[in-house]
Amino acid sequence: MKILYFSRDYCPHDYRFLKAIHDIGHEVFFLRLENSGRNLESRELPEGVHEAEWRWREIPYDPRNADAILSDLKEIFDQIQPDVIHSGPLTDVSWLTAEADLHPHAAMSWGFDLMHDIEADPRLKQNAAIALHQADWFLGDCYVERDTAIPLGLKKDHATIFPWGIDPKQFCKGNSAVRRELAEEDEFLLLSTRSLEPNYRVDITLSAFIVAAAKEPKLKLAILADGSQFKLLRNIADAAPKEIRDRILWLGRKPNDQLIDYYRAADLYLSASITDGSSVSLLEAMACEIPVLVSDIPGNLEWVEDGRTGFLFKTGDSAQMADKILFCYQNRGEMQNIIAPARRLIEEKADWEKNKYRLTEAYRNAVTVCNSRYDSK
Repeated sequence: MKILYFSRDYCPHDYRFLKAIHDIGHEVFFLRLENSGRNLESRELPEGVHEAEWRWREIPYDPRNADAILSDLKEIFDQIQPDVIHSGPLTDVSWLTAEADLHPHAAMSWGFDLMHDIEADPRLKQNAAIALHQADWFLGDCYVERDTAIPLGLKKDHATIFPWGIDPKQFCKGNSAVRRELAEEDEFLLLSTRSLEPNYRVDITLSAFIVAAAKEPKLKLAILADGSQFKLLRNIADAAPKEIRDRILWLGRKPNDQLIDYYRAADLYLSASITDGSSVSLLEAMACEIPVLVSDIPGNLEWVEDGRTGFLFKTGDSAQMADKILFCYQNRGEMQNIIAPARRLIEEKADWEKNKYRLTEAYRNAVTVCNSRYDSK
């Protein structure tokens, strides 16, 4: 099949999907709505992927340009004549696809579009509803996304739900080349890879660490990320005593191919996100057999059973997170009972090499639903 993959920007998840679509045998064209200037992915497009040329890929997206974008989008669609257009996020990219009335259309939930954005802005909620009503098929990485989409117009049986997943052969237990640079053998290294953006609530992670570190001097925290809240978070850290500040490592964003070394170096993975689907970084940590401590949001509950495949704390509760950090440290010798079931879960349900083939299923279903729509007219 010929697939037009239409996304907001270009990030590691785009690279993953584009490569998968090509590898499973489809011809794929990449259409990028904007260049946000954040340089989210440094790798070139995967081999075999064609990039659709248009003026909007070089500048930040501005909704005021919607009419001109729609005109250009229809023109590119007519030029490429794809069997399916695969779009997302829902609130802008899929909405534009819907407004252009392009079919067959497989719309995919991305990031926080259904988990946060539609509640923060009524206009975005309306956009998502238009996209879901017009789309022929829906793609999501967790069931909470599907259940959130149904009241907005999605038919329950018009959805493919599959974790974006990881490569368990690559992300696995092993020696770390960076562990000695980060922590002594007897220290307990905590790892946060979440972007320094409001929805990920790294401030909660940082506050919990400061409380826990005041009680246990063997704790260290490595923050592998950047983002708009960097200065705010540094101010929180700078207010802590020096002996605690010195145990916070600000390492910045690391290339995707280097992350595995940092997972393997860690003793505990942390995430205080207030909204998420199936977090890829969570799955990567579990695959590397690192215990995880995460907020009890619905997306995490699909993967983490407290005390069995990881640990949970009440979303937004930094005090409880601090208590759980200390619990994990104090019981670090018993973590095999947690990491072994977590690894099995990843192998069973989060293997991207298996899950990616469900894209073909979704595309075929989009074509079938599209054809039935036109046959009924």
